[in-house]
Amino acid sequence: METKYRVTVIAAGALIAAIASSCAPVQPTAMVTSGGGPGIAEAQSIPYDGPKARIAVSKFYDKSGKGYGEIGEGMTDMLTTALFNTNRFIVLERGDLGEVLAEQDLAASGRIRKGTEAPVGEIEGAELLIVGAITEFEPNAGGGGGGLMVPGFGVGLSVRNAHIAIDIRIIDAKTSRILAAHSVEGSAQDVGGLGGIAGGYPPLAVGFGAFAKTPMEKAIRVCLQAAVDYIAQQTPAQYYRY
Repeated sequence: METKYRVTVIAAGALIAAIASSCAPVQPTAMVTSGGGPGIAEAQSIPYDGPKARIAVSKFYDKSGKGYGEIGEGMTDMLTTALFNTNRFIVLERGDLGEVLAEQDLAASGRIRKGTEAPVGEIEGAELLIVGAITEFEPNAGGGGGGLMVPGFGVGLSVRNAHIAIDIRIIDAKTSRILAAHSVEGSAQDVGGLGGIAGGYPPLAVGFGAFAKTPMEKAIRVCLQAAVDYIAQQTPAQYYRY
């Protein structure tokens, strides 16, 4: 009986490996449904020290209707950080600008030691504004599960899909003209927890914390990267001058 049970366990292990192999998670994908131009991957692999564009992320609106709360603010924060990390933009703070103004007001009150106060009238203006909307947010966009029973042993696997879509507009702050508009989608899949999240990423922003180490995190990150790539591609050359 012991030998028979051992053979059964070994067979079950082989079946688990076979199922996991056949259901390997699909690599996260991103798709831009408008816009064009060559890929920027080659350019990003080279350290950039050229002129920069002056840009600010204005606001992301959650129009997905899913009621997750604060995901618009989270996308604003993550896009701001991602644009800064490209080294192609002078990124200006707008989400917490009130904190900057409060510090300047405190300086103007005379309560700050002379020579250390933040001067008034030197906040820089953005030439480009990024406005966006989250139009689709599906942490459970589909999937399924399956099981296999052998005598004395059970095997089960699950497949989870996630999907996010955002609309982005690049606006000239001087004229209010829309210079480019993009629809960007990100999708990811995980099989029974096998996919994981690669290390080295900064933590998710506010509103997204519940989706850490899930297919939704993968979808968010590939969507965000595609959005940053296209902002860099579609920003007219004349704005890169600082």
